[in-house]
Amino acid sequence: MEVEDVVQEINELVSRIRMIEEHITDKTKLLKDFFNKASSAMTEKQNYLLTGIQLGAVTKPYLLTFRGIEVVEEEEILTISTFIDNVIRFANYPNKQIEVLKELATHLEKINQIVDIK
Repeated sequence: MEVEDVVQEINELVSRIRMIEEHITDKTKLLKDFFNKASSAMTEKQNYLLTGIQLGAVTKPYLLTFRGIEVVEEEEILTISTFIDNVIRFANYPNKQIEVLKELATHLEKINQIVDIK
């Protein structure tokens, strides 16, 4: 193996990472759409606790409600788009971002059992 071969393989890895980052962006947009639909389908009395989702260094409980994402015990309501963007940004690295997307997708499956997401 020559130096040029190693350089070429590293360049290919960089290209693959860019493709993965594009896929993460695409899947993030899809999740935002589905979470918005789920929120819109909820009644005032329905909510869903998003366990295991971290937006920053301090872990807080987040509820999906008909209003968006509510921070439990605070009077803060986040838009779904802002919440998911911040969660993905906090994940920082593509492999962690994929883990977060998987976690959000798992929550979405459970939410879909509560409300009909169309």
